[in-house]
Amino acid sequence: MKKTFFMGIVIGAVVFATAGCNTIVSGDVKGETSISIKKDEVKQLDVELNLPVGELMVSKGAEEWVEGSIEYNKKKLEPEVIYNSKGKKGEVIIEQGNLNNLNLSEIKNEWNLELSEDVPMNLSVNSGASSTELDLKGLKLEKLDVEAGVGELRIDLGGNWENSFETNIETGVGPVTIILPSEVGVKIKSEKGIGTSNVEGFISQGEGVYLNEAYEDADVILTVNTEMGIGEITFKLDK
Repeated sequence: MKKTFFMGIVIGAVVFATAGCNTIVSGDVKGETSISIKKDEVKQLDVELNLPVGELMVSKGAEEWVEGSIEYNKKKLEPEVIYNSKGKKGEVIIEQGNLNNLNLSEIKNEWNLELSEDVPMNLSVNSGASSTELDLKGLKLEKLDVEAGVGELRIDLGGNWENSFETNIETGVGPVTIILPSEVGVKIKSEKGIGTSNVEGFISQGEGVYLNEAYEDADVILTVNTEMGIGEITFKLDK
């Protein structure tokens, strides 16, 4: 996680919001980067997405390892796309550089990415002041780490999963919705911040622990560790 890197973005967004604005106003698009990380012989992927400000949408569906586009209107927002492979593991990093002296009200920065569901994946998402939607149904996740700063966050982990994995979600300021599967076991461990939490369709075990009905007899279990910030977080089942 890159807490230090994104803290400046979060503080800037809060200051901007208190000045009377609660949305990021888009300017003219000046650039677009097409993302296509070609498939090779690796058997596992580590994917790291570092979005300082803007909008992020992630889903399955890539024919290659990663596909999509990033549209931006400031030269400083031109993304860096890195892919390295060693042995059977590939590492993907997509990020943007220092945003000092950029006015958030003038920024347009839209990421639309698709990931491959053909190999097991560790996914790390770090978002600063952003609207983030992660539709991760159908991916072969082995681990998911999400750190959100300021803005709306929606994570869809519904559907059927073949293997157990752990998810760590740290939220900042803004509404959060996490959709979880009903057909496999789910255990939520929630560390509460200043905000409020809504847990729909789960059985409370006390001390911030919740289970779904499938948990007791499940062979596959998703463990969801959450650390709340300021705002509202809602957990709900996909059915």
